[in-house]
Amino acid sequence: MPLVPCRACGHKVDTSAEACPGCGATNPGRKMSRQQHDLIVLLIQLILGTALVVVGATLAWNAVGPIIKQQLIKPAPQADRE
Repeated sequence: MPLVPCRACGHKVDTSAEACPGCGATNPGRKMSRQQHDLIVLLIQLILGTALVVVGATLAWNAVGPIIKQQLIKPAPQADRE
């Protein structure tokens, strides 16, 4: 079982250790903590979600926009006044 430095304090720990005996950090053999990993995943999801909303809105506007513009330009029918 290889020994690696703890990501928090640098103490040598086994890669399968659940906590560092020096500082108590969980999963000390991993390069980043679970919170850091979850934050990165959240940021990626936010970026992809925002991109999907922007692309969807652009496609919807390109499909509906010309119809709306045509309705705004077209004069309203006038009733005959006698």
